[in-house]
Amino acid sequence: MDEFLIFVLFVAVAALLIRQSGLSQRLRKLEGLREELESLDRRLTRIEEIPQVAAQKPVPVSSPVTAPVVPPPPFVRHQHGSLPVLGVSNAQKAAVRPVSSFTMPAASTPVVDTPVFLDEPAEAPKVEAPVISRSLSIEERLGQNWLNKLGIVTLVIGVALFLGYQFGTLGPLGKSLIGLSLSVALLAGGLVLERREKYRIFARAAIGGGWALTFFVTFALYHVQAMKVLDSQAVDLVLMLAIAAAMVWHSLRYKSQVVTSLAFLLAFATVGISDVTLFSLVAGALLAASLVLVAAREYWYELGLAGLVGVYLNHFLWLYRVLPEGGQPGHVFPEFVPSAGLLLLYWLIFRLFYVLRVPKNHRQEVVASLTAILNSVGLMSLLKFQSSHPEWAFWGLVVLGAAELVLAFVARKRWRTAFVVLSSIGSVLLVAAIPFRFSGANWSLLWLLEAEALLVAGLRLRESVFRRLGMLGGFAVAAQLLVIGVAPIFLLRQQELDPSRHASLAVTLLSAAVLFWLNSEFGPRRWTILNETELDRVALLVTSYLAAALALFGFWVCIPGAWTVVAWMLLALLVGWLAGRIGSPDLAMQADVMALAVIARTAGVNFFVEDHLGALTVRCVTVVLVVAMLYVAMRRSAASRVLQTEWIATVYSWPASALLSVLLWYEVRPIGVAVAWAYLAVGLFELGRVFRKEYLRQQAYVLFVVSFVRLVFVNLTSGGTATHVFNMRVYTVLPLIAAYFWVYERLHREPNASKVDGFISTLTAWLGTFAAGMLLYFEMRPEWFVLSLACMAWVLLFAGWRLKRSIFLEQALVAVILVAEQALFACFTDGTFSNSQSFYSSRVFTVSLASAILLSALPVAFAVRRQYPVPPKDKPAWMLFTLYRPDQPFFFAPLLLITVLLAVELRAGMITIAWSALGVLAFLFALTVGERSYRLAGLALLMLGVAKIILIDIWHASPSDRYITLIVMGAALLLVSFLYSRYKETMLKFL
Repeated sequence: MDEFLIFVLFVAVAALLIRQSGLSQRLRKLEGLREELESLDRRLTRIEEIPQVAAQKPVPVSSPVTAPVVPPPPFVRHQHGSLPVLGVSNAQKAAVRPVSSFTMPAASTPVVDTPVFLDEPAEAPKVEAPVISRSLSIEERLGQNWLNKLGIVTLVIGVALFLGYQFGTLGPLGKSLIGLSLSVALLAGGLVLERREKYRIFARAAIGGGWALTFFVTFALYHVQAMKVLDSQAVDLVLMLAIAAAMVWHSLRYKSQVVTSLAFLLAFATVGISDVTLFSLVAGALLAASLVLVAAREYWYELGLAGLVGVYLNHFLWLYRVLPEGGQPGHVFPEFVPSAGLLLLYWLIFRLFYVLRVPKNHRQEVVASLTAILNSVGLMSLLKFQSSHPEWAFWGLVVLGAAELVLAFVARKRWRTAFVVLSSIGSVLLVAAIPFRFSGANWSLLWLLEAEALLVAGLRLRESVFRRLGMLGGFAVAAQLLVIGVAPIFLLRQQELDPSRHASLAVTLLSAAVLFWLNSEFGPRRWTILNETELDRVALLVTSYLAAALALFGFWVCIPGAWTVVAWMLLALLVGWLAGRIGSPDLAMQADVMALAVIARTAGVNFFVEDHLGALTVRCVTVVLVVAMLYVAMRRSAASRVLQTEWIATVYSWPASALLSVLLWYEVRPIGVAVAWAYLAVGLFELGRVFRKEYLRQQAYVLFVVSFVRLVFVNLTSGGTATHVFNMRVYTVLPLIAAYFWVYERLHREPNASKVDGFISTLTAWLGTFAAGMLLYFEMRPEWFVLSLACMAWVLLFAGWRLKRSIFLEQALVAVILVAEQALFACFTDGTFSNSQSFYSSRVFTVSLASAILLSALPVAFAVRRQYPVPPKDKPAWMLFTLYRPDQPFFFAPLLLITVLLAVELRAGMITIAWSALGVLAFLFALTVGERSYRLAGLALLMLGVAKIILIDIWHASPSDRYITLIVMGAALLLVSFLYSRYKETMLKFL
């Protein structure tokens, strides 16, 4: 341990020497510059005084005399080659003023024209060039300064060890005399050599070493067994006090912090390397008191820092020898109370130095504050090391914290930095005391109350330090609650069910949240001082959001499972209402974040809960409550930092509707989900119309589309269980069709519908018709599906005519095309009806009846045509020919089907006859209705028959068929020709 102390001592001395050498060099440069500046200022002042003296004493001249030629003034050059300085001689002074008379020189002397003044002016002062000290080289610093101090340290330590452990045959008196002789020799030699300039550095080191060795010898006279010559400890104490006082008095004569530091450092070292006892610690305390007096008088804060390290290090060495493993609970330590008393004495000495002496500059302020902090660190570390009564820790920390706060208020009027440092230390000690007495939530709650007390004290006293300490304490409480309180519960609930409510932790979390909200939201309104600095504003903002987090975790801890979202949403409503009352965008933002947390937890937890609450599931009850509260939150008036007031209702209503839709997915039977979605959409649509909320209507539109998608993939493909006449598919699809057409009709009748509404109106009409067609497809047999499509085309055409809506005409056109497609491909290509034994299921019946249904709609089609005498010009040609002339598709589609049916059902020879007859009928019908396209269709059929006769029948038909075909075709052609001749004028009208 002695070797360790010697090593530490050498390191400390080396650091002190390096720092002092650098400081000395800078001081020498500064002193040289100051002297040079003062010299230049004196010379400039004297030069300026010369013309003033001449002007004040004008003397009349008896006879003009020619002024002698004066040589230029000499240059005075700076040692380091600075600019030359102009000197002023007496001759120059005389040359600038006239003379009145002169005295003739003696005969023995040469005659010289010398001006004579009536009043001899004072001789100009001599100008001396400033002497700038030359900077020392590394070699000179090492030889004169560093080796000197290292040598004296080594010598003193060696002598102390020598006197304490060597020469066992030499008695204590002899050793004491040797020590005193060496001490006196060092002191005397230093005092003698100190008078000579070139030995001054060496001499002062010797003086410091002499005093340190003298103090050690005095200490050893009683406390070192090898040198003990005194029997009275009191006498030795008096001698030590006297030596310490003399050392202080003598070191102050030199005004050198290095000499004084060296003396005290060596004194501490000699005490430390001896047999350390409790009394040696008292000696250390005396040294510390003496050092503090010197440091306080001379403002040597570095000396105070070194003394602090020395006194606590000596005490640690003693504790290490007494308690090698440190104090343990229940460990016997008889010197506990005296040791603790000495430690408190050390702390008090240096603390009073810090409080009562105000630094002069920033550098001293930094060193003093560092010393104050290390003082508390040293005290607490050594008290912990020697602790054998941990049950006293709480009261010890409380008392020390209170003492630090008292001293902080004492220093408050002297200098603010001391107040800041000491109040911070006191607050930390008070906070640290709580865990030694309390545990669990009580610990956190007391921390919280202490932080709140600091904040309120800072507000009442208008003291920013207390305010910020209170805020920092609050942050520490929040971190402790989240890390130590909430995190273990979170991990526990990830592994197993946790039925416990953790009431104490929940109360603490909610209490912290309430206090944080009071501080951040109501504090600045009560005390405007909280808004003066950016730091306070940021801290309050963080506090406010911490309050929201703590409140969420508090309800989560207390109300686990599916009901957490209900509590969270109630909290979000309360916070949002409060934000509107006080106009706080931060609270509004927190309400938004809470609502977002509710939505996320509902989607991730509540939808998977299968527990029941009576007849209803917990999922249904909790989600409905959350959705209801989300809809209520739409009425919030306070805007947040990211959500403006006009967007609040929109942003809250969308997730509410989405959650309700997902709930229907889970709670309703699969085949009824689409119906539930559709009628939820109807409800949202009607609410949107009544309250004029576009976002509700948009949600309804999305639900209509989603319901249709589910209808296609679920309802139509699932036959379900038959109920009476129809199965469940019919019962679920028909309400959807009704819902789609309901929305279409409501939108169509709106006078000021937007483009979106117009698009949705068209879309829902198509969705309804398509759903009806798909229902027919899945519910009807294939042959009856063609007939039902034909009927649908007829009905749609009639609706378009009666309601004067082109959308139904479009749907009728699509239905006609589907009829033709189904009849051609289903009836004639895959042979679906070719093998049917029943006539009512045959393709002849199906295609004939479907064609008849379509042809029966021609009167309605012509009525529609008359409704649009002038079709819109901005439509494409195919639409003009079909949509606004529905008689065309309703005629040509059945004509095509009958033509193909005849070709399929009749034998080769009779096909031409049938086509010829069909062409004549078409021609006659065209003459009846006056439609040129029909007439051309009839002619086309006749020409098709002629082509078939020429290309096929003549070559392949039997003779009888060939003859009959030619006869019938000829008769048909003649009839048509006759009709053309008979009704020529009528036909020309339709060309």
